[in-house]
Amino acid sequence: MKRLVYLLTLIYLLSATVSCQQKPSVPYTLAVPKGWTVETFPIPIDFAPNIPYKGTEEVRFTPGWGAPGEQHWSYSFLWWLEGRPLINEASLQRDLEAYYGGLVGRNITKRNIPADKVVPTKVMIKKIETAPQDEATFSGTINMLDYMPVVPIELNCVIHLFRCKEDNRTGIYFTVSPKKLNDPLWQEFEKLLTVNCRQ
Repeated sequence: MKRLVYLLTLIYLLSATVSCQQKPSVPYTLAVPKGWTVETFPIPIDFAPNIPYKGTEEVRFTPGWGAPGEQHWSYSFLWWLEGRPLINEASLQRDLEAYYGGLVGRNITKRNIPADKVVPTKVMIKKIETAPQDEATFSGTINMLDYMPVVPIELNCVIHLFRCKEDNRTGIYFTVSPKKLNDPLWQEFEKLLTVNCRQ
């Protein structure tokens, strides 16, 4: 009997230790609509190592992201960053040029795309009216090589910046599509993210 009590006590203590060591849940939810796909990877990003942050990236791809059609290159992603780095038009333009330049560059090599098909990656970002609960909101364009059909493409983007003081974290939510900003898809992007702290 004593041996049984000892074993049960040991199991309880071990489970309590594991529970205490579990990573705390993040103060946001990034929904996954039916048919969408997900990717998560660490920051620094392997294809854009010059982006100077530490954290994670979560991506939500529309079902048609990688195919010709209405949803081509339409997706959203969230950077969940350590600390409170300075985020403004200049930093976003720099970071997105590094991000998409690196992404395109990796695929140029992988797909053996001829040099005469390559176009420069150029990003323009401007601050716009701050959306409710954002610290700041931005919009812009990303001009680059669409390495799937190997033609230039212009992507529109809307970017939401928020901070979580108690976690000492910064969130940047990027929504990206070639569609015009009055398309209903942008409203769908907005509904994906729910944040419990936007301070």
